[in-house]
Amino acid sequence: MKKLQTLSDEQQKLVENHISIIHWAIHNFIKVNERIFGFEYADIYGEGCVWLCKAACTYDRSRGDFAAYAQTVVKNGLLSYSRIMCNKQARQRLTLNASCLSRDESYLELVVSEDNCEDIISALDADSFFRAIKPRYSGIALRGIEAIELKVKGYSGKDIAEFYGVGENHVGAWISRAACKLRSDQFVLALFEKAS
Repeated sequence: MKKLQTLSDEQQKLVENHISIIHWAIHNFIKVNERIFGFEYADIYGEGCVWLCKAACTYDRSRGDFAAYAQTVVKNGLLSYSRIMCNKQARQRLTLNASCLSRDESYLELVVSEDNCEDIISALDADSFFRAIKPRYSGIALRGIEAIELKVKGYSGKDIAEFYGVGENHVGAWISRAACKLRSDQFVLALFEKAS
């Protein structure tokens, strides 16, 4: 890890006089989300402070106004931070493995508050069902199928929301979208006919 450079008095004054640049960069370029780890305002503001200090350390008076330079450094630093945090979130989702989800459930039992899929998927082995249908979907529908699979394994909507870093209402919307798709998918309906 790199050792942080101590700011000189002149550099400290630059930071103090231009601290509003951090709020400007957050307001104009970053989406703050208090529900997602790393995207709370305080986290982003703290990262902006680091980038403003870096701007003060690397500023060369002969190249022009500090404010313009600092705006670019802080903006680019916060955008890089956001990309890194998004990639970390995506990797965390992928690391959830079957061993931490293993509960002995052989049949699919869906408990969805508003949109119950139980009537569609009742007699199929859950593992083989999800293995068969997941490759057919992408985007929100796939996310909904993954959420249904987690529900089948015994996880609550709150657990799933925390795992994905979203609100519970997002999980409900994903499940609802997936349920609609599954109800009209001929492949899925054929699986039910074979099972019955």
